[in-house]
Amino acid sequence: MDAPPSKKRQRPDDDDGDPAGGGPSSSSSHRSPSSSASLADVPATEHYHVSYMHRKTVTHCAASPRHGYVVTGGADGVVKFWKRTSTRPAAGGAGGGGGGGGAGAGAGGAMGKGGGAEGGPTRCLEFVKSYSSHVGPLLSLCISRPNGDSAASVGYDGTIKFYDVAAFDVSGMIRTGRSNDAKRRFRLGRHAALIEREDLYLLVSTRAPTREEWKADEKEREEQRRRRQQAQDSDDEEDGPLPQGASEAKKDEARSTAADGGEWVPPGAILLFSGTNLSPDPLRVITHHAAPVTALAYHSARGWAVSGDASGVLEVWNVPFSSSDGNGDGGPLPFKSKFDTDLYALMKKKTYAIDIAASEFTKDKGGLGHFAVYSSDRKIRLFSFLKCNLVCIYDERQKVYDKLLSSKSSAMGIDAIEYGKRAALEREMEDAHLLSGGVAVHPSTKQAFATVMSSSEGSHHQSLRMSFDNTGKHLLIPTIVGVKVIDVTTHRVVATVGKGDASALRFLHLTLCPGDAKVDQQMQLARSGGSSAAITHGEGGDEPNDALLVALAYGKRRLYAFSHRDPLAAMNNKDEEPDERAVLDRDVLNEAPDASDLLEASHLGRGDEGADAAAEATTMSKAILRTTHGDVTIKLLAPKDTPRTIQNFVGHARSGYYDGVVFHRIIPGFMIQTGDPLGDGTGGESIWGGEFEDEIRRELRHDRPFTVSMANAGPNTNGSQFFITTVPTPWLDNKHTVFGRVVGGMEVVMAIEGVKTDELDRPLSEVKILSVDVS
Repeated sequence: MDAPPSKKRQRPDDDDGDPAGGGPSSSSSHRSPSSSASLADVPATEHYHVSYMHRKTVTHCAASPRHGYVVTGGADGVVKFWKRTSTRPAAGGAGGGGGGGGAGAGAGGAMGKGGGAEGGPTRCLEFVKSYSSHVGPLLSLCISRPNGDSAASVGYDGTIKFYDVAAFDVSGMIRTGRSNDAKRRFRLGRHAALIEREDLYLLVSTRAPTREEWKADEKEREEQRRRRQQAQDSDDEEDGPLPQGASEAKKDEARSTAADGGEWVPPGAILLFSGTNLSPDPLRVITHHAAPVTALAYHSARGWAVSGDASGVLEVWNVPFSSSDGNGDGGPLPFKSKFDTDLYALMKKKTYAIDIAASEFTKDKGGLGHFAVYSSDRKIRLFSFLKCNLVCIYDERQKVYDKLLSSKSSAMGIDAIEYGKRAALEREMEDAHLLSGGVAVHPSTKQAFATVMSSSEGSHHQSLRMSFDNTGKHLLIPTIVGVKVIDVTTHRVVATVGKGDASALRFLHLTLCPGDAKVDQQMQLARSGGSSAAITHGEGGDEPNDALLVALAYGKRRLYAFSHRDPLAAMNNKDEEPDERAVLDRDVLNEAPDASDLLEASHLGRGDEGADAAAEATTMSKAILRTTHGDVTIKLLAPKDTPRTIQNFVGHARSGYYDGVVFHRIIPGFMIQTGDPLGDGTGGESIWGGEFEDEIRRELRHDRPFTVSMANAGPNTNGSQFFITTVPTPWLDNKHTVFGRVVGGMEVVMAIEGVKTDELDRPLSEVKILSVDVS
């Protein structure tokens, strides 16, 4: 069986003022003046201000208030730096920016209409730089506490990278597991905290093995036991081993363990790395937990860490920066005995933490703040740092919303159909292990397994994250109805952020950036043509600040920025319906759009000419390849089922992209392949740039010769290359998108198939496409 047609990656020779807890959010019109004033750093708008893209699902976000940067990470290992800009309406032409997309380019230029008009919206964030930091998804991304001068990313590839935030540059890297004399083995986990003291330190959890890794480990341990037994038997066959002291036996065992690659750290261990000397070996292995750690937070004012594990245990502990006894270097803990606290509350309810948010700033007695724990039973438990006692429980279980929906007095503001759609998405999130912290525990053996692997879908690598505001009075929780803002002193919902977009977006991961942003005044002056109006900081005390809430949504490759200005609410105040253009202008196309982006654009009318051209392309039914050997007529199949594939092919044909392109791969009794402008099978891209997803249809199969199908380098990697089969090739079904059949010029196809080729299936004489006509 021949290899499937492919695009080679290398050259050929490289062969919610309601009580918190499930209730609806209170309307902003019901907010008291004092509540509004206290929400100065929480953008309580119903719609996001602007969104930007990653190439893959955005999984992590962090912010440095000191330097005004936001750092995001994607499922492809890419880390992006964004500079905060003023959210105040621009004067003259101050809202623009360079074209987005490339490294170092501003993202503002892709915003479409509305960015440069007087009083028009600004872009909130500006793209600065991106790094392909890891091979595969990120495990964690964090900003240093308390100052935010550094950042760190942890990847599935076992590397840790440190960044200088002010210079948006990589400052160091640790490749774990590469030390020749490593005595301890570990797998980096999904929870980390970066700490600034005299030196830079990184706390990283360790993760449980996947089932496959556990089986491999068991096999490895069995092999080690077998080798040791063989060595012992060999000694016994000779004169017998000499008497050996206990210390010598321990040394031999340690040497044997080191030779076998080191000993695995205990389950639930937390590693402390130095970000200064960048040693691959951790400074400390902290063993407060006996089960895998599922949440971690850091209280920088006291030097305390708060962590939770899969058995439901919560721990508050000092970080041992210099001491090796595990007692730590921070201040005294807020309790003398753990039995005097409520840190066993989760274990008693047979649940465990999947996120912990810590607040250091509060005006309550003691001034220690609170920490909130989001647990796997969908309840948020609020604890006080003063004595680590449970203060309140906010219930976010789905049955609470079910009860609210069935109540005639429900004020959720959504009907049963809309609620059903959102409830289905919640179940999907559960299937993606997002609400389990990525851990599953075997009921009988109690062995913990990681449920998310590096090869899992991008949405599986996302995580839920809450946030406190900078006053410590408000807790922000992502929910099914939007982002609830809860006053932790009254335990009531005082606002709901993003409820106008909650029907389409399930917000998960929250990063709050308090105002005001650090604005580059020289840049603002340059963009406004020298007008100082561009940097005016408002008049009077009613002018809102530049606080931002950056939210990530389930399964989305966008980051959504909320400010105090709602671009859609402004039109509603004029008793107008939100303009479709205004809705779309919020979404900056700084990366190549995917199918969902194009579908949304076609529904809402982004670029009428582009939408019309796309609609026209999918009405084409015939294409004629005019080659050096004759004409080949292709019937384009099911444009409604494969709209992007047809649009891509027709777009390339009309633009002349295929003109002069050779048939670079010919295999007799299989197929002929073309569409690569480089002519060697390594090039070509879609009309949108880069690659696009498969459109596999059960009824469109490789069940006959003269089938026209897309070549690829794996799932969802279509570009410009395509092939024509000369025999039935059923093994290609469900791997390649079929979009046409040859209905004329079969003899030309057979003539091209008959051209002599070399050992790499490259034709010895050139066969070209002269042009392609579509109708």
